[in-house]
Amino acid sequence: MRLPEHGLSPDEVRAAWTEASADDVDWRGGRSWSLVYDSPDWHQDLVDEAAARFAHENALSASAFPSTQHFESEVVAMVASVVAPNSPAYGVFTTGGTESIMVAMKGYRDTGRGRRLVMPVTAHPGFWKAADYLGLELTLVPVDADGLPDVAELLDAAGPDTAAICLSAPCFPYGVVDPIAEVAEQAAARGIGVHVDAAMGGLFLPFLDAAGAPPPQFGLDVPGVTSVSVDLHKYGYGAKGASVLLFAEPELRHASYYVSTGWPGGAYAASGVVGTRPVGAAAAAWTAMRALGWSGYAELVAQVMGTARAIQAGLAEHGFQVLGDPPMGVFAAAHPEISVPALAGAMGDRGWWIDTQEQPSSLHFVTFPRHAAVLETLLEDLRAAVSDARANPDGAGGLSYGVMVRGGTLDEAVLRAHLDERFTPSE
Repeated sequence: MRLPEHGLSPDEVRAAWTEASADDVDWRGGRSWSLVYDSPDWHQDLVDEAAARFAHENALSASAFPSTQHFESEVVAMVASVVAPNSPAYGVFTTGGTESIMVAMKGYRDTGRGRRLVMPVTAHPGFWKAADYLGLELTLVPVDADGLPDVAELLDAAGPDTAAICLSAPCFPYGVVDPIAEVAEQAAARGIGVHVDAAMGGLFLPFLDAAGAPPPQFGLDVPGVTSVSVDLHKYGYGAKGASVLLFAEPELRHASYYVSTGWPGGAYAASGVVGTRPVGAAAAAWTAMRALGWSGYAELVAQVMGTARAIQAGLAEHGFQVLGDPPMGVFAAAHPEISVPALAGAMGDRGWWIDTQEQPSSLHFVTFPRHAAVLETLLEDLRAAVSDARANPDGAGGLSYGVMVRGGTLDEAVLRAHLDERFTPSE
């Protein structure tokens, strides 16, 4: 692949787009159960319009583009009104959950709170990545069969060198919410901060009463919680590249910044890891929230939960067991007899993209609004796939979150080779 001698026509470029995406998962048809968080078509179109309208404005400089401050500050305030309505909140806008985690951990490190992170093994790999980048240490605590850590064990693992205890609302593997209030209360008594990764649940859990369930408490209103992160491109239904990080104390936010005054090109100040980035993500997040409002989010939560409960009931008919007690449409289901890889392969043959997990072997679902339209087809295909998996238990299939390596042993060398392949042009 070389730079062409002459440029392609617009029609040729569009044809190339179509060819490049020919094998992409059909998320618009409701066939994907991760990675893309869709909203109703009218809303999606409006969010896309906002992202395109501000695709070239540079959020590196809010001085040159005041639209940056307008959108980011109002998104931060709206998120705070949902997850911390009765508490002071000092927020920043980032490009995603991993950056929010990294910026938060820098804040804890640079306020001299220690250099060790304590968390359940179910915490997102973004914490592991942040520790690697920031020179922090990790202490991982196991979880029980319900996907939750033992509170005493988690607190016993923390000490004077602990920068923060990191919890999830919910964790991705099982969709369960960590015991945040219990941990945070005792952590506060020992002067240890608690960060809650609510990337998945921040704009979903507070609306659960619309689905007839009590919303769990996880934000800055919980005594002892000192920071919380919420993704806008997940159940906030914004465009990708949008997350909000809220601190309970201004000192933590100040420590999370990077500032430099020694460069000949001028002063440099950044609230996150990324420098140049489009204003479009913030504009799209603002649009997503303003266009839906509280009632719109509540309506979508009720719809998603209805679909998720129907899927869980369908799985139960075949002997599947949902792991733990997940409060939202993110959950895993295991079977005592059926081979999950064989079942995932049989579902893949029918055009479904369903993640699998190994600890324990389980199917993983993230339910979206669009799935209501394909529910009956899914359950019909599931019945057929269960028969296939019983007849051929050695069948292979299944995909892992964030990587697509089929078969064999997954180790660091295999994963690095997978990343190498990502940047090798296909034939």
